Amino acid sequence: MVFSSVEFILFFLPIFLIVYYITPVSYRNVVLLFGSLIFYAYGEPKYIVLLLVSMVLNYWLARGMASEKSGIFLRKGCFYIGILTNLSLLLAFKIAPQELGLPLGISFYTFQIISYLIDVYRKDIPVETSLLKLSTYICMFPQLVAGPIVTYQEVKKQLDHPVTTWEGFDAGLKDFSAGLIMKVLLADRLSLLFKEIAGMGYISAPTSVLWLGSVGYSLQIYFDFFGYSMMAIGLGRMLGFNLPVNFNLPYMSTSVREFYRRWHITLGRWFAKYVYIPLGGSRNGMKKTLRNLFIVWILTSLWHGVSINFILWGMILCLVIMIEKVVSYYWNQKKDGAKSETVDLKNNTTENTETEQKTKKLNLNLIIKKTLQHIYVLFIIVLTWTCFAVTDFQDLSTYLGRMFGILSGVRVNETIFMTLLGKYGFTILIGILLCTNKAHQCYKEWKDGYLGMITLAILFWVSVWYIHMMGDNPFLYFRF
Repeated sequence: MVFSSVEFILFFLPIFLIVYYITPVSYRNVVLLFGSLIFYAYGEPKYIVLLLVSMVLNYWLARGMASEKSGIFLRKGCFYIGILTNLSLLLAFKIAPQELGLPLGISFYTFQIISYLIDVYRKDIPVETSLLKLSTYICMFPQLVAGPIVTYQEVKKQLDHPVTTWEGFDAGLKDFSAGLIMKVLLADRLSLLFKEIAGMGYISAPTSVLWLGSVGYSLQIYFDFFGYSMMAIGLGRMLGFNLPVNFNLPYMSTSVREFYRRWHITLGRWFAKYVYIPLGGSRNGMKKTLRNLFIVWILTSLWHGVSINFILWGMILCLVIMIEKVVSYYWNQKKDGAKSETVDLKNNTTENTETEQKTKKLNLNLIIKKTLQHIYVLFIIVLTWTCFAVTDFQDLSTYLGRMFGILSGVRVNETIFMTLLGKYGFTILIGILLCTNKAHQCYKEWKDGYLGMITLAILFWVSVWYIHMMGDNPFLYFRF
């Protein structure tokens, strides 16, 4: 079952919310746990036992670590068994034959379990003595299958005292609706563009069409994952939980480092807290900083998949981020050295008009600089998302070869670009506009007004109708 399905929107969610709200507050975790297990079993019945065993096993391992009777060897033993068991299961399914399939949400709930074990081991949080509460945290359906990745500390108080309000329900419903609209009317629509290009064969596609396809996919994956995250946060708010934000306008970034601080924020935060900082972060010189970045990006690549295309994606990004890190380091050194030679404009004796001209020139230079930085970031991101889109390495080589004009095409029809632009150009334009700061600000101001609520309601039901007519389309991050 996925959020963007008729079964979830018209049957599961209304029934669940009614039962949840009429249940006394002290028993709502029971409803949430059983509702989440039903939700998971509907979509992944053969792996529900794996999820149940994982919850119970990690509960007792954490209790073993935290027990006052535990000696140092038992404490460490429980910790290492827990970490190795969870990572081994995740890796085994990642490299397992394709017909076996990847259990739904295993990458996400495994990282949540590991974060809990590490935090208990470090004594950052007390061990949870209630199996019900810990199980609810692990398999809470709003964030079970594709995040955001939540630490136990973030939801513990809310699990202890879940509080629902009309304001929270109203805000959550709007966010859920906005996420559904992005997923169905933008991401699912743009998915058809890439399917058309794949259908014609990459060797036969014009270079312009392949660039159009990569831009379209970059918007598709953005609105697919952002849409899911908005729906998850909205569902959480309806149930009385404040889940962490997973996106912060990543396509407005001026560096690739900044992009990945804004994209899938909770995954980046997880790697920073549990891998990068324990390795030393950026505290021990440039060589070790670059080493730590490499380790984080190898693990990030493997988290998404063990196939060559994901490794290539991660290594390209790792190299670019390393270059940015080195350039930034030496640029800041040079800048600091030049500070003593600069002249304070306030003490300058030149005429005011000359000062104003210099200020305008500085502003113009800043605009040009930021524009060039945006272009650079978008070029890298569009290129690397192509590695996500084309999972077969031979097909990816053909795609990139034709994309940059290195490979000659076979039976290339140049007119197809205008045909595809006519079909998908408006959706791409809308998608580009919705990635901006202005669009984000407009939504925040507009969603609570009558016109905004009416528009959201209309587009929500248009989305439901579209799902009914076309069928539901699984979220892209379900396969990671």
